[in-house]
Amino acid sequence: MKLTVKHLTVVATVLMFGSVLAFGQREAAQNASQTTVEQSLTGTVTCEGQITHTYTCQRNQTQQTCTLACVERGSQFVLSVDDTPYVLEGNSRKIEGFAGGKATVTGLVTHNHIQVHTVSDAKQTEANARIGAQDALRADGSR
Repeated sequence: MKLTVKHLTVVATVLMFGSVLAFGQREAAQNASQTTVEQSLTGTVTCEGQITHTYTCQRNQTQQTCTLACVERGSQFVLSVDDTPYVLEGNSRKIEGFAGGKATVTGLVTHNHIQVHTVSDAKQTEANARIGAQDALRADGSR
């Protein structure tokens, strides 16, 4: 078989395309692993329907009953942090207790989703942070 310039060009193109493809997959995998990290975020527990304005609370509902009714109709729980909504996945029983109120959610954050590990009262979390800061000051010899 006689190798021509055309054959060599085709082989070089295939090899180059394969290298680019492999590099792109490796880079995508690295980016995915970098964007999934465990974090604690504090915000208001609401529902997707209220964020997208597809569900409206009734006049006689509290924020809690409104959020729970929205979720009962198929919406997902959302943690709204400084106008950024994060869809909450998993642990819905614990999330229900904080519906309509402030909470600190800890879990794996990927883009705008949180795989929930724990949910706690935001006020309690903030109080613990202040106590920890005061203890750190005392350890430094400061007041």
